[in-house]
Amino acid sequence: MENTQHEQLGRNTVTLVRWSKRPGEDPLIRFVLLSVLGLVLCLISMLFLPILRNFSAIALFMVIFPAILTVPSVSSRRSFMRDLTKTVNDTISEVTGARSDRVSVRQFQQLVKSGEQLPLLVNGVPGLNLRVERGSALEKNAPEKWRVVFTVIPPDNGTASFDRLLAAAIDTGPEAPTAS
Repeated sequence: MENTQHEQLGRNTVTLVRWSKRPGEDPLIRFVLLSVLGLVLCLISMLFLPILRNFSAIALFMVIFPAILTVPSVSSRRSFMRDLTKTVNDTISEVTGARSDRVSVRQFQQLVKSGEQLPLLVNGVPGLNLRVERGSALEKNAPEKWRVVFTVIPPDNGTASFDRLLAAAIDTGPEAPTAS
């Protein structure tokens, strides 16, 4: 039972965007690593330059140096998420026909972290969900693969009524034009 439901979800899924993220790409991790590197550089330079043997030199190497090198990665990450959110919003507007269903960058980041689904209405009819999936990586240090997908859930009575309407149209056949 669960297998057929999983197959149906896979069949009714459309991928909007794919991207990958390398391990250690987080700016906080980068800042901490650069702080440790700054401390090592400070200690080595203290051996040769006695003027650097004070607290301000340690602060310079452990805070200012890593901050200067981390800021570009933070701004590039923000720019990347902004562009990704714009692509998702353009697709949402195109599919739903409503500009009010747009997602903010903060909401999109929350979808990435939580994996929740965002239900969307298409011309007032529910059945479209937006979610972010994380792909599994086989290698330990392989990049994480992410994708934003639309999942279509057909309404319970919608397909049956459409099938009946189609069958009725086929049974009556095309009528000959009447001359008046």
